[in-house]
Amino acid sequence: MKSHLRDSARLPSRRGFTLIELLVVIAIIAVLVALLLPAVQQARESARRSDCKNKLKQLGIAIHNIHETTNKFPRNYIQVGTNAWEALSANYTILPYLDSVTAFEAAQDNLSNWSWIYNNTMNISLSAFRCPSALDGSRRGTHPQGWDGPGTNYAWSTGSSVETVWAGTRFNGIIAYSVDRKMADVTDGLSNTILASEILSGSGQTGTSGKYPYDIFYTGNGLFNAVVNKDFPTRAELNAIGSAARTSPIGFRSNNGTMWAWYAAAQSTFTTAAPPNWEWPTAGGDCCPGGAHDWGFGIIPARSMHSGGVNAVMGDGAVRFIGDSVDLVTYQRLGNRNDGEPIGEF
Repeated sequence: MKSHLRDSARLPSRRGFTLIELLVVIAIIAVLVALLLPAVQQARESARRSDCKNKLKQLGIAIHNIHETTNKFPRNYIQVGTNAWEALSANYTILPYLDSVTAFEAAQDNLSNWSWIYNNTMNISLSAFRCPSALDGSRRGTHPQGWDGPGTNYAWSTGSSVETVWAGTRFNGIIAYSVDRKMADVTDGLSNTILASEILSGSGQTGTSGKYPYDIFYTGNGLFNAVVNKDFPTRAELNAIGSAARTSPIGFRSNNGTMWAWYAAAQSTFTTAAPPNWEWPTAGGDCCPGGAHDWGFGIIPARSMHSGGVNAVMGDGAVRFIGDSVDLVTYQRLGNRNDGEPIGEF
């Protein structure tokens, strides 16, 4: 009996974690998570940016295939209905090269029926036009607010002019609306001229004030008319327009970047008049029948959710990342296909 008691006394005592030890372990885990989370987020964004670049590359290949077949780039305007604003964009033309033959052929069968195109083709959600970094802030659905759609984050460059849509032959970019452009027209070199880049979808906001940087703010045409060289607005002229746009004196629209198949600027085209992720709101002159921005003047800059800049596909199909701090004139020349001036570092 005494021997048994002695053996029991030698057994180690059992005890759990003290409260202090538990708190220390939790604190260590929290620190590790805090250290690892930015790295995980950075890795995810890197993957998204890579996916975005690949999508722009595919758009470049698609439009090059069109040029190879027709010896010209597609116009960003295919009228469907009786009204001028009832029209399709170049994105419709390249659908067969984006594994969307069925959507293309269905639209072809209804190409004179605007109601059908508006309610069907323009409501198809295509991942080819969506940047994964910008998906969270976009709207989806069947025209939830009218002149609306599933979203798009890529647009074709019409150049550095402050004019949009109805500039005719005055567009200096690779893509135009009412005239044909060929590779031979890009005399500054395809590798020196932007073909397409990124845009953001509108916020879907209603009321009296828009949301920066998503929506389009309208200023009237006065400040746009005052721009001396419409192809190369100065920093001061841009600041004057942007500052006036902040208060949206003649309203705003939040449906931009939602309809990949519609011809309107900020739906399927952008300009290089202002630098990427411009610090001022995207600005239009007069407002519009459908929304954003199918009228005369506008500063429609490239925008993205990537940190520090935007992806862009050049005329030769190469994809470049262009920083927000790019020199203004250099960036404007990157949009201009034939200004004849050398391009600086970017």
